[in-house]
Amino acid sequence: MRGARISVLAVSAVAGALIITMALLPQPSFVYHQPVLQAAFATSVPLIALAADFLVISRFIRRPSVTELALACSVTALALSELAFVTIPMLSDHVRPGPPMWAAVGGSSLGGVLFVLASVVPHRKLRRPGLALAASGVTLTATLLLIGILAASFAARLPKIPIGAAARSLLAGPHPHAEAVLSALEVLLAVSYGVAAAGFLRRFEQSRDKFFGWLAVAAVLAAASYLNYFLYPDSYSQLVSIGDIFRFCFYAALLAGASRETWSYWHTLSEAAVLEERQRIARDLHDGLAQELAYLSRNINSLDGTVDKETTAALRRAAERAQLEIRVAISTLASSRSQSVNAAIAQAVSVVAGRDHIKLELDIVPGIRLPATRAEALVRIACEAVGNAARHSGAGQVSLSLRRQGSRVRLRVSDNGSGFDPAVPAGGFGLTSMHDRASSVGGDLRISSEPGGGTEVVATL
Repeated sequence: MRGARISVLAVSAVAGALIITMALLPQPSFVYHQPVLQAAFATSVPLIALAADFLVISRFIRRPSVTELALACSVTALALSELAFVTIPMLSDHVRPGPPMWAAVGGSSLGGVLFVLASVVPHRKLRRPGLALAASGVTLTATLLLIGILAASFAARLPKIPIGAAARSLLAGPHPHAEAVLSALEVLLAVSYGVAAAGFLRRFEQSRDKFFGWLAVAAVLAAASYLNYFLYPDSYSQLVSIGDIFRFCFYAALLAGASRETWSYWHTLSEAAVLEERQRIARDLHDGLAQELAYLSRNINSLDGTVDKETTAALRRAAERAQLEIRVAISTLASSRSQSVNAAIAQAVSVVAGRDHIKLELDIVPGIRLPATRAEALVRIACEAVGNAARHSGAGQVSLSLRRQGSRVRLRVSDNGSGFDPAVPAGGFGLTSMHDRASSVGGDLRISSEPGGGTEVVATL
């Protein structure tokens, strides 16, 4: 949402203008006797609220914090209160009885308080979000049940809701209720949602999170609905006022903001997946095709017109491997079954060592099996480490060991070459590729070296 402050001010201006117009112009009264329309509002509002609640809880799961937890609890309280204390009684009775109405006031007050808290509490990350969400859900459900029980238990002591002539008198114009408690609650909720609008607008300007901008707009609509209910008490199931429309727009804004945020999350996630896949293909091309082509280039430049059969065979094998690598990079097919990495690593590094004429010592424990993605990463790291030892350090001997380390696998490649200073940035892509491959499958990579002291590469996956 661009220009959240402008949007909040515009919605506030429109809502304020409507409320002032309704207060100054008693005809038309802006309160209508429309049972069908009121039933439609009563049915659609909790459905929209529940849909918004689902998306807000999903956001909390992605971003577990105190702010998101308070917001999830707020929308949950509002949705359940609408469903249990407004919709069900309204659809089952022609006129809403007193206790459900007072329970609805209690539930909406609980949701409003939590909504304000979400706009002001510190944005601190939760360590155990699942436990916090479960505990909050149980507490919230118990609180709403208690509100319903208290409303039913003290029905005789609660202020009576006027019906009949008093209800019809609302059609004549603004009629703030005589019940001081209900009037005070509606004014207090209107002020509270105004505070929440300012709080969420401030959060938006600090974090640039567009969802907070939507929440600020929704809070303004909620404040307008309660101001309207103060003027036109919504105590009768067959009366429709502008406050009902404001309330509907409040939940619609919540749903729209949560839907927009969810869509943005999945869009960003897909872009990140595309970028990760492009980096993976770049690593594959570097570790496979680029190495074979580099080998071909070096040997072709050394030819002086006469080519022996051994050199011709080696070049032909390199060309075949390059063709295979490019086909694998294009298809990017991965097997889901586990495979033994023993033979794969031994065969791959033996080819690299033989091609670059270095002595290779293997110490591989048999029977190690890994998922295809981890096995591929380990083979690529081993080949890159052996190839770097031959091409860049001038090593004549490379030792490779593969061992189990608890639930993980440890690969160690060391050479007796010239070594290098790890603090000096490398110009190639090889070291970065090995680090990226290890981290892409949740592993660790450590490279130890010093000038004249050889190099050791340790990968733990």
